Amino acid sequence: VYCQVAISPTSAFLDNKQRFETILIRNNSADPQEVKLEFKFAYPKATEAGNLELIYDDAEQEKLHSATGWLRGFPKNFILGPGERQVVRVTAKPPRNVEPGMYWSRLITTSSAVSPEVGATDQTQITAQIAMQFNQVTTIFYSVGELETGVEISGLRSKLDEKNLNVLIDYTKTGNAPFLGTLKAQIIDKDKQLVAEKMMFISIYFDGLRRIAVDVSGLPSGDYDIVSTLSTGRSDIPDADIVAAAPQTIRGSFTKP
Repeated sequence: VYCQVAISPTSAFLDNKQRFETILIRNNSADPQEVKLEFKFAYPKATEAGNLELIYDDAEQEKLHSATGWLRGFPKNFILGPGERQVVRVTAKPPRNVEPGMYWSRLITTSSAVSPEVGATDQTQITAQIAMQFNQVTTIFYSVGELETGVEISGLRSKLDEKNLNVLIDYTKTGNAPFLGTLKAQIIDKDKQLVAEKMMFISIYFDGLRRIAVDVSGLPSGDYDIVSTLSTGRSDIPDADIVAAAPQTIRGSFTKP
């Protein structure tokens, strides 16, 4: 299902010099859409299997890292006709004497088709309607003072299934800002040749793990090396908005039966 509304950008970065940002919302559907906005604190966390989920109910981390109470969005509720656009202005007003670091919140954009007015449909026919709501998440960051970030990789684990080699990277998060970057896994054969590769964007907020699945279904049986690298920088976020850190690499191996 394609998105009823499109949102740009997917991340916004504010600080004491840039305390507002504009978010563009466009209705891509053929129906009028009712749009509602709200801010919530959340961060991604991987389960033991490496599957990501957004954590919304961590009161302790919210107290330390949330910018939710500082943010306002206008307008908060509106209706977009087919093909129409709306510019939303996000502003921040942090309290004084905030500790240096990068704080964040999620702008939750909820869209749903506008219900037809009573009498606008044929009342002689019995029909069933399903009202669907789509939630999209835009991350809003607010930076204070000097920032630093990093990860220290503590281990690499791998598990082979019918198609993919699932590589799990364990790490410790350092610094006072999220690690916004790229995770890459390379498969090297016995002749030191690169035979498979996978890359994905990552956002690391706290200690944990990440899973990256590499398609190895076309590889012959044998022994292979794994080279996995975590580095800051990603093509969907300008370099100027990312806190840089030295890349971290870890190696491992696996055997394909």
